[in-house]
Amino acid sequence: MTLKDVRLAQGSPANWPVVRELLQSVGLPLDGAEESVGSFLLAWRGTELVATVGAEVYGDVALVRSLAVRPALQKRGLGRALVMQALEEARKRGIRAVYLLTTTAAGFFARLGFRQVARSQAPAALLKSKQFKGVCPDSAILMSMELASLPSEGDLGGLPIAVLGAGPVGLAAAAHLLERGLDFVVFEAAPSVGANLLDYGHVRLFSPWRYNVDKTMAGQLEEAGWLAPDPEALPLAREVVEKAMRPYAALPEVASRLRLGYRVVSVSREGFDKVKTLGRDKAALVLRVEHDGVVEDVRARAVIDSTGTWNQPNPLGANGLPAIGEKELSDRIAYRIPDVLGADRARYVGKRVLVVGSGHSAANALLDLAVLAESNPNTRLVWAVRGKSLVRAFGGGASDQLPARGELGTRLKALAESGRLEFVPEFRVAALTRREGVIVVSGLGPTGERREIAGVDEIVCTTGQRPNLAMAGELRVKLDPWLECNEALGPLIDPNVHSCGTVRPHGHRALSHPEFGYYTIGVKSYGRAPTFLMATGFEQARSVAAALAGDFEAAERVELDLPETGVCGVPTSLSAASEVAGAASGGCCGPAVAQPVSARAPVAGACCGPAEAAVPEVTVSGEVPSRCGTPAAKAEAIAVGKGCCG
Repeated sequence: MTLKDVRLAQGSPANWPVVRELLQSVGLPLDGAEESVGSFLLAWRGTELVATVGAEVYGDVALVRSLAVRPALQKRGLGRALVMQALEEARKRGIRAVYLLTTTAAGFFARLGFRQVARSQAPAALLKSKQFKGVCPDSAILMSMELASLPSEGDLGGLPIAVLGAGPVGLAAAAHLLERGLDFVVFEAAPSVGANLLDYGHVRLFSPWRYNVDKTMAGQLEEAGWLAPDPEALPLAREVVEKAMRPYAALPEVASRLRLGYRVVSVSREGFDKVKTLGRDKAALVLRVEHDGVVEDVRARAVIDSTGTWNQPNPLGANGLPAIGEKELSDRIAYRIPDVLGADRARYVGKRVLVVGSGHSAANALLDLAVLAESNPNTRLVWAVRGKSLVRAFGGGASDQLPARGELGTRLKALAESGRLEFVPEFRVAALTRREGVIVVSGLGPTGERREIAGVDEIVCTTGQRPNLAMAGELRVKLDPWLECNEALGPLIDPNVHSCGTVRPHGHRALSHPEFGYYTIGVKSYGRAPTFLMATGFEQARSVAAALAGDFEAAERVELDLPETGVCGVPTSLSAASEVAGAASGGCCGPAVAQPVSARAPVAGACCGPAEAAVPEVTVSGEVPSRCGTPAAKAEAIAVGKGCCG
């Protein structure tokens, strides 16, 4: 077992009960451990604590303690890997030397590079510890390691951190890197920051301003004289760009690091293909960049990938592939939210328009088309969804803590029940053909029967997006096998399992990969999962920037404040969905819900793009649920420790 097989997390006071149980089970002393549990590094397998290593920090030296690995997982390198990770993090925190006391594991620590020293050589600061004051016997061996002897990063320290994408989360990452004095450069393929928001700039967001601008970014703007908009006002998507993102990009310290029109086509490791390991972590990351017809390689010490998914729309085909004939009829398909009341009006007025999808993008398109149809009765609407439940599309109404989001669903529900559109549930698109100048959409019903939607003039495809994985093809990334999100996030956001809950606070560990220095943040970190809130991305950016600065205490301190949707359960019909929406005022998971679910349900929105509605599961601190929300089985073996105090 290696660190790839477990989830690492910094200890906290909330973890003390399970840490104490582990230490007691192996006979390691508890004195002083609770006070320093915040500096412990914990290894979790599912909900089970499988290993710990602690450190008591005294200025620029530290005393390693409490290394324990469950017997069933010993002799697999986990203990060694955990210690080395702890040493690397200590070095980044500015700890110059580490010490430990042991009675039985001197050989183990010697193989890791520790050397035995006389107890008289212990720094005076360590003599204050309870281990030196009697917890460990006089016979315990003192060992030490100068952290300067660890492999250095070579010339990587002089390289910038590369941020990919100048969307809201990418600029938030820039703000946090700037705050910490870290050198960086931001690459954006488009000619403007916030290009994806401008693509649906006519859409009014259901999240108010206070959720759409990172706090650190706002603080830096205010120092330059920026006047923040009303925090409770609802901006258009383009207003977020015009009133916040462009002013921030114009700040001299940001503008000098911003590269607009620079497309990053791939990221690799300098001198290493994907297979080679030895020395890999000490080599620079290399970005292949295209701009103005020129191709060049740019070196970086770390990469924060916040390129999003907006430009990778899912196809109409229900099997994840383009429907047969979809490519040939692409000129009649919009893979975004068209501006049907503005620039795109002529394309849709007087037409029979099919909208495919059941999320917020579909809701916005349908409601605008309904307004268009009021002024032109020849405009007809068809709405096709793959499932038969519309509870997520209709939302939580008055129970939604974002009133505009609740109102969006309420208006959509009223439209669906008004008879002003043709509703086609449980329709899986398979093929498109042109017949007598119009489109015939062929698909399958719930039992595999053939079905058709004929006479379609235009199609609006709002089936979500997916990440561009080709960019990291030569990197060692660890992804959820079906959501293509960061692996650690998969069980928390899987729409097949979770219909209600909260996004579990997560930071740099969940956003990193086996490729050292490469992080995926923002909506791309969620892969194909259709739930993302901008506040989540801002917290991700803060945590990753803190980790890159070596401030792991701040990096681990991730908190999210996400508004409730008031939606729970998955009713199986339009009428059942209506009942839930009508009962939403009773609160999330009210009497109308037929299945037990979690208590809160944040869904997608804010300014990262109208997304489809799915929700992750709430978990308690220190736990990760399985796909089905059931905790992993506890290992039967008890833990054993390494030595008396080490």
